[in-house]
Amino acid sequence: MIETGYAGRNSDGGIFRAPAIKYWIHRGELDIPTPSPLTYDENYSSFPYYFVADEAFPLSRYIMRPYPQRVLDNVKRIYNYRISRARKTIECTIGMICEKFAVLNGPIRIRESENVNFVIKATCVLHNYVRKLEGLPYVSTYSQDCEPNDHIDVRTTAQNMTINETSSPAVLRNYLANYFLTPRGSVPWRWKFAIN
Repeated sequence: MIETGYAGRNSDGGIFRAPAIKYWIHRGELDIPTPSPLTYDENYSSFPYYFVADEAFPLSRYIMRPYPQRVLDNVKRIYNYRISRARKTIECTIGMICEKFAVLNGPIRIRESENVNFVIKATCVLHNYVRKLEGLPYVSTYSQDCEPNDHIDVRTTAQNMTINETSSPAVLRNYLANYFLTPRGSVPWRWKFAIN
C-alpha cells in the first residue's frame, strides 16, 4: 500500500488522518487477517495484525508505535528497538527505489502536476516488479553473534498477561513488549543494541 499526493512539509501523522487507507482500516475492509496468536506465544492469545509506525502516529489497535523516550525501562527499550528495526525495512525500500529511479532524487519536473502521483506509483510498482524479476529473495539480517548480558535484570510478565478483542492499545503494546522478552519471541542480540 502506498499513499501519494501530499506535500513533504506535512507530518506523517497528519497525512494518515486523511487518506483512504485509514478509512478502509476503520471499516474493516482492508483484508487484514483476523487476529491470531504470536509465533511461539505460550499464552495462545489472539493478537491483532498491526502496522509499525513512528512517534508521529497515534497508538491504536492496528498501529504499534514506540514508547515515549522520556520514560524508558529496559522492557520498553527492547520494544522500541524491535519496532524501529521493523520500520527500517520500509525506509530501506524507499532508499532502493530512489537509487533505482533518479526521478525521485529531487523535485519531479512535470508540466501537469497531477501526473506526479502517477510517476511515484509507477516507480513503486516497477521496483516490486524488478525485485521479483531479479529473483532477489528477502535475506534476514539477523546476527547470532551476540549473547545476552546476564547482569541485566529484565523480568518478563507475558505469562501473566491476558489480552482479548476489547484490550486497549496500551495493553496490547505492553503485551507485545513482554512477548519480545520471552525466550521464543526474543532476538539474541537485543541486549547489545537496545540496552544502554
